[in-house]
Amino acid sequence: MTAKEKAKNIYNQMLEWVDNAHVYKERNIISTTAKQSALICVDTILKGSRLFYIEDYSYWQEVKQEINKL
Repeated sequence: MTAKEKAKNIYNQMLEWVDNAHVYKERNIISTTAKQSALICVDTILKGSRLFYIEDYSYWQEVKQEINKL
């Protein structure tokens, strides 16, 4: 996937989530949107990149866990 395609893919995922965010109106939408956006980015890194070292993969898994705690 080219950089342009990846950028469009990430943008479309976030746009789709924000379009559906009305479901979460009782919650703090800004915080929820930021958290979901961050998780999408980390998932994109984990799925789309080739992490050559186990330390890199472990690091991004830890980042994801920390985001989930927010």
